[in-house]
Amino acid sequence: MHTIRTYSVLLIALSFFLSSCSSKDNPSTADTGSTLQSFKLANDGDAPNYDSPTTEAIWDSATPLVLTAAPIGDGFTGNSFPVTIRSVVSSQNIYFLVQYDDANENYLQQPLHFQGGDPHDGANWTIDKTTYEDGVSLIFESVAGTSGAKTFPTDGCAMLCHTTPSSNWDKGMFSESIGRYDLWHWHAGKGNASGYADDKVSVGNPNFAIQKDDDNAEIYHYNVIDDSPGYEPYLVAGGANKSLDKRYFIAEESAQTFAKGVSTNPSTGAPWATGDIVPSFSIAVPTAPSNDYFDVRAKGYYSGGKWTVKFQRKLGTTSVNDVQFASGNQYLFSFAIHNNTAPEDHFGVANKSFKLMIP
Repeated sequence: MHTIRTYSVLLIALSFFLSSCSSKDNPSTADTGSTLQSFKLANDGDAPNYDSPTTEAIWDSATPLVLTAAPIGDGFTGNSFPVTIRSVVSSQNIYFLVQYDDANENYLQQPLHFQGGDPHDGANWTIDKTTYEDGVSLIFESVAGTSGAKTFPTDGCAMLCHTTPSSNWDKGMFSESIGRYDLWHWHAGKGNASGYADDKVSVGNPNFAIQKDDDNAEIYHYNVIDDSPGYEPYLVAGGANKSLDKRYFIAEESAQTFAKGVSTNPSTGAPWATGDIVPSFSIAVPTAPSNDYFDVRAKGYYSGGKWTVKFQRKLGTTSVNDVQFASGNQYLFSFAIHNNTAPEDHFGVANKSFKLMIP
């Protein structure tokens, strides 16, 4: 009997770095030595557009924070690289621009591979468990926490990283006290198909976990049927597919059910052939886009071996899970770059936090 696997939510929840923002409106004032100064727009009409591949001229008015992202993770290795972060703020919204070099763009997380033969025989499909989406995460301190002697101002993301389970918690990213940390995660596949970043909260005692603003609002659905043994896609792209590239994205509102005799690969227009790939996740339309889970808009644009990722969120929200931004305040934050890396591995700056200043 076909069953759809359900571990996708766990993968997504873990895919932020297992590491890393003190009163709600004005977190810690400790000097961390690295400051991102947000640029105040004179006119809201000059605000950048997260949904545009153009890097608007207004970003040049924002002083960049240039950091070196190094491998973080047990036994994880790789070459360090520079990351540039900018921020601008309007009367209503805050915006971030993150740019870094990447030799390859990766939109697929553990996709299905067709091995040839009958495409409707699960034995002829495998899952590539070595491939992951590119991504960028930002995390902001909302309520200060501690883990033993570690604090976010002094230890940064390392204070939140728990790679060993205990009697009180599983592996994850959280403080050991009542700390709360607002987490934004843009995924190349999910975010570029939907226009949203994951909006989550890292909660310390008593939850000790990363939680969504709304568990029922997930729009990234696992698209694999387990044939035991073997696999099949549940959906494949169909129709206009929201004008998304059918190699990487499946829009559920126009998708085809694979089991209903789909004999042609929609991304090639030809019969299924050895080596064909189907995304392991599909994208649904939010049933309530005003839901707190959809506060953060984000998209990434890949060109010339470089990612340019834009984030946008209202300064203030109605969610207790969100950091509330206000003029004249400063906020501690950290970041991670997910470069086709497994959930527990990422690139960033360990043992240090950064300061966001809002004019």
